[in-house]
Amino acid sequence: MDIFGAGMEPFFRQRLVRLEAELRARLDNSTEQLHEAAEAGPRGVVDFKDMAAEQSLATVDEAQADYSAHELEAVSGALRRLADHSYGQCADCGQAIDLTRLMALPATPCCTACQAIREQDRTHQM
Repeated sequence: MDIFGAGMEPFFRQRLVRLEAELRARLDNSTEQLHEAAEAGPRGVVDFKDMAAEQSLATVDEAQADYSAHELEAVSGALRRLADHSYGQCADCGQAIDLTRLMALPATPCCTACQAIREQDRTHQM
């Protein structure tokens, strides 16, 4: 298993900072669109199909904004772990996170096994 090493820190920091900027821009854009839609109000004659379509789009936009906010939180946590030199270690078991997993999910706080446990616990709580 390949693991994260201190020499890889600049690569991951750059990647996380770029991801953070993209997420912030996406959230700013979503907020701007919501404000514009609220200010515009109803447009002329609106039928129920138009209203339903607009509500569906608003729901999707809100879900995307929630996802982006959650991801931004994860990226901020990863940047903190880089700063305190715990990046690459599982937050649950303390073992090294496989480098392949970090490449795919640079903000992940957990190894694959612990993530599976978290997801199983979440499923049982529903």
